[in-house]
Amino acid sequence: MSPTTSTLARVDKQNELFSRSEVEQILSNILNSNAAASLLEYNVSPECGPTGYLGEYFHLELKYNFLESNETIQTTRVFVKSLPYHNPKMTAFIEACGMLTKEAAIYEQLLNELRKLTPTVWCAQCYFTRRDLFVMQNIVDMGYEPLVDPAEFLTQTQMDVLLKSLATMHACGITYETRNQVNIGEQLNDVLREMTVTPDVVFYTAGVRAVLAVARVHPAYQSETLQKFIAEELPQHMDRVYEMVNPSKKYRNVFCHRDLWGGNFFFHKSKPDTEPVVLVDYQLARYSPPAIDVLMAVYMNITPQQRKTMKHWCYDSYYNYFAEELKQQGLTAAEQISRSELEQSLKELELFGALYNCISATILRVPGDYLKDLKLNHPDAFHRYTNVDRVAEVLELLKIDKTFRDYIFECVDEMIRLLL
Repeated sequence: MSPTTSTLARVDKQNELFSRSEVEQILSNILNSNAAASLLEYNVSPECGPTGYLGEYFHLELKYNFLESNETIQTTRVFVKSLPYHNPKMTAFIEACGMLTKEAAIYEQLLNELRKLTPTVWCAQCYFTRRDLFVMQNIVDMGYEPLVDPAEFLTQTQMDVLLKSLATMHACGITYETRNQVNIGEQLNDVLREMTVTPDVVFYTAGVRAVLAVARVHPAYQSETLQKFIAEELPQHMDRVYEMVNPSKKYRNVFCHRDLWGGNFFFHKSKPDTEPVVLVDYQLARYSPPAIDVLMAVYMNITPQQRKTMKHWCYDSYYNYFAEELKQQGLTAAEQISRSELEQSLKELELFGALYNCISATILRVPGDYLKDLKLNHPDAFHRYTNVDRVAEVLELLKIDKTFRDYIFECVDEMIRLLL
């Protein structure tokens, strides 16, 4: 599926994203060789809806006819994710760390196989990959839609269908390993590398510094004892998370999504309360205990107040879906991951969810269009905020925006209470 490409020039015209032969290959992959078809024309247009920060997004529309009946013109549309060529610094950052290349490899080498193991729709099919882009099913045309505001918190019903998707994905990974007698972590060892939670990634370390800065000015932690704890002990506790996200030597590992914020979920348009969400953006995926995904989902998508009443309901809901999906695939959940093992791992790894939520709040919970404005109008400032240092800006936002201040103070308090 992947052509060999050594050097990529910057794309300045949308329709130069693909050669005609590549589009013909995409069409062949869509049709899965079920019938011979002739490509008549194709067009690339930008995606104008809400999208993430780590790429540029397009629609590729293909018009074709089947050779056996060339009078009827068929039309189909697929989704394209490419490097963010209009932000050279962000492109250089993503190329250097290999995020998009990683995601393309995951689709090509794993996800297309996992999705065959269940009739439940939880991810899109990928039709074509290249080191700077990949092409997949258009999820909107499949009958799904993104959240109007990707940063909004989820309802209990929305959490339920999200947990159903996670459970299905994790179960498919276990079934795949069992049937093929392989270990995904070993099979994709060079692909499933850590992209964010590492001291080598400035996106993450900039977030850690910002969270520590917030903790220092938190009104509940101004005593001399607590300030000493924040200065001397809290950074060491945070460092424990680096090991938590790696493949565990204690718990069963599964293929994990590891980027579970609202912008990566697509809900079924007509049955949003019952159909699992479609998950997108796998560039941060790892081979880890399933608790890592469950904790991320629970910490990043509901408020601290919701967590007090919903956390254990979420854990139970996830495991019940996990057990049911494995049963449908011919396996017994207790023989793979027992409920007590899941509960123990959730407790032991909870600091990951709490800390990652605090770091994410400095990106996802900033007021209004703050980051959108930086991205569109001040790309250098956007790059600095996301990938260099954001302490001064976050401290200033605390002063001027009460909603942001109250939320991040509550999240930092929640994290520190896990440690005291």
